[in-house]
Amino acid sequence: MGIIATELKRRKWSTFWWCVGIGLFVAFILAIYPSFSSSSAQLDKSLQNIPDSARELFTDTSDFLSPVGYLSSQCYYLLVPLLFSFLAIGLGSSLLAREEQNHTIELLLSRPLSRSQLLLQKAGAGLIITATVGLVTALVGGIMLEFITFDGVKPLSVFLVTIMALAFALLFGALAFMLTALGRFGRGASIGISTLLALGGYIIASLDKTLTWLAWPAKFLPFHYYHPADILRGHFTPGEFVGMLAVTLLLTGVALVAFRRRDIG
Repeated sequence: MGIIATELKRRKWSTFWWCVGIGLFVAFILAIYPSFSSSSAQLDKSLQNIPDSARELFTDTSDFLSPVGYLSSQCYYLLVPLLFSFLAIGLGSSLLAREEQNHTIELLLSRPLSRSQLLLQKAGAGLIITATVGLVTALVGGIMLEFITFDGVKPLSVFLVTIMALAFALLFGALAFMLTALGRFGRGASIGISTLLALGGYIIASLDKTLTWLAWPAKFLPFHYYHPADILRGHFTPGEFVGMLAVTLLLTGVALVAFRRRDIG
């Protein structure tokens, strides 16, 4: 477990600041809700004039300023999964690439450590870091709901929607990790391809109800199965969560096979 310990020590401060940054962001968004709730009916009526295609880019509900609509549009529909994805993609693209760029990967593999052990420990370190940030964010959201009333929304629902956003982000982190494991080309393209699929999938899946011709390709994108408003209403679907984790494991398995077979250097 030395690789995991070394990686966690190397990234301890960046992990700390990710926890602080996202935690404070979520706390701030939830804390200012009472200032909107008193005039939510008037504001929501004005926002209804926004075209459907634009509205669906920001929320998966028809009302922006109901308790569920506010949490979805301001926090959990886009911003939280996007921030988690940036973290996971950054980790996935750098955990192996840094060792190869610094020419330290040969030194690591000269120890009694197989390629599979090295890759799995690097992946484990990335998982621990991302999960730590996700759990801190989930706890902050759950604690804030103990002090601020969001009618119909329970702290457990906020915890679950955060964990679902984390599973969504881990999938793209695993994609970046797999591309890096493929070699030099994948290493250079991992951030770009993973970010493009994450943001492109978000746009396509958000507009599939308005542009019906996008409905079919949207089914192959992770964002199509991410429904924060439903989770906030108490309708958590374990199958979608398990599906994202299954794809993450599959991508990690491909990374393992590719890394074991290619030349290092």
